[in-house]
Amino acid sequence: MAATDLRGHLVAYFEGQHKLVETDALTLLLTDRQPLVLSQQVLDRCGTGSPLVTREMVERTIELRRASRMVARAAPASVASEIALNSGSAPPFALLTEGFSPPVPNRDPLEAYGALFASRYQMLSRLLRGRPGLSNLRPIRELRSTEADASVIAMIRDVREVSAKRIALLTVEDPSGSTDLLVPNDAYVGRGTFLPDEVVGFTLRIAREAGKMHRVTSIERPEVPPGRATHRSDRPSRTLFLSDLHIGSRSFLSEPWARLMDFLHGRGPNAEIAETLEHVVIAGDLVDGIGIYPNQERDLAISDVVEQYAELGRRLRELPERLSIIVVPGNHDAVAPAEPQPALSAAMAAQLPTNVRSLGNPSTFALHGVVLSAYHGRGFDELIPAIPGASYGRPTDVMKRMLQMRHMAPIYGGRTPLAPLSRDGLVIEPLPDVFVTGHSHTYGVDHYRGVLLLNVSTWQGETEYQKMRNITPVPARAAIVDLATLSTTTLNFAGRECVLGGPEG
Repeated sequence: MAATDLRGHLVAYFEGQHKLVETDALTLLLTDRQPLVLSQQVLDRCGTGSPLVTREMVERTIELRRASRMVARAAPASVASEIALNSGSAPPFALLTEGFSPPVPNRDPLEAYGALFASRYQMLSRLLRGRPGLSNLRPIRELRSTEADASVIAMIRDVREVSAKRIALLTVEDPSGSTDLLVPNDAYVGRGTFLPDEVVGFTLRIAREAGKMHRVTSIERPEVPPGRATHRSDRPSRTLFLSDLHIGSRSFLSEPWARLMDFLHGRGPNAEIAETLEHVVIAGDLVDGIGIYPNQERDLAISDVVEQYAELGRRLRELPERLSIIVVPGNHDAVAPAEPQPALSAAMAAQLPTNVRSLGNPSTFALHGVVLSAYHGRGFDELIPAIPGASYGRPTDVMKRMLQMRHMAPIYGGRTPLAPLSRDGLVIEPLPDVFVTGHSHTYGVDHYRGVLLLNVSTWQGETEYQKMRNITPVPARAAIVDLATLSTTTLNFAGRECVLGGPEG
């Protein structure tokens, strides 16, 4: 994005945290490879005491970051240099934040997970502080029976729902302590199921007697603020969204893939749309992997993971060379399985064409000034069983819940392993204009408070394992997004020819 656009993103971020930022501090932040990550770290280290962010605060944060090696060093080509090379208009690509950050070496696992949850609480509580609905905000340990009302921002430790009475009993905690809360019918109904480890703001009627529960009168989630500013490209540009290629699977859909290649090369109808494409974003499960589920070897056409990536490189070279391709890994890829996941290793990435940019899962970046978050979506495995009525067939409903929590996979200890990192890279900050996932092998387009939601299908047919898990794929779909308008066009390659769906605004 242009220098003024990126500067505007940072100013808006600090305003959302009730901070003013000095011009010199902004200039220094803009030289970093991941300016929004650095901005978050500045606030983490400087706390909530000062209303002003100074250049000295940024310099001190950079020094501490280098010394502790908690965050990767900035890349040689910084965002600032990328802006300089593309002065006058928004650059094609600018990385804002990658979810993965290197772990602290030799750190005790309990200490590491403590740092992870402390990071989550700090990041999400900042989004809640200053809300009009959370007046008289107090740490839990400072709640007093002499007060009638107060508010707390807390992480949910335990949930007990009494369905007959439609109430919830919660155990919640903040850095100062824990307490039990009663959420009655009038505050509970319509607010959605409470999930362990999500961060929520509660307004309370304080219990007068010892042993009684404080009563919740209203609930605030981090949420997407209504009426927030969104971004559009200032020039015509389109991006193609794909996911779940599963190269190496016997069920890889070669014929639909060939039809996709024909479309991209302008062979057949709708060539005028293909000509306007500049980017391709692939949301994980690039290959089928090895040993991902029981008896997977029966489903493999390529049983060596290195050869799978070699074949992936061959398939991606079939795309027009003019396209910029951005990929994140998924749970089938040859990276650490716990989330957030690092980018592909240098050895695997070297097998891909030079127009491929490999990022961690999740990652947030800008294309021509439009902010996109790409997340493979393994958090679906945790959230779908926990949310009444949720299903793999309606993935965008789950994505809305992620945006309400501002977190992609909050629940610890279940189906989605969480990496014990010092920064919780699954917090959704900054907010994207486009939020794309895969993993569910279905297809969905929706909107939520100005955010375009995409779940972009698969290029693998149904497997026996999917039948066992009652997952019915909706394969061979792709989404094209016009970055100037954020209208979406659906392409269906499952039949004998490409079927073009109407644009969705």
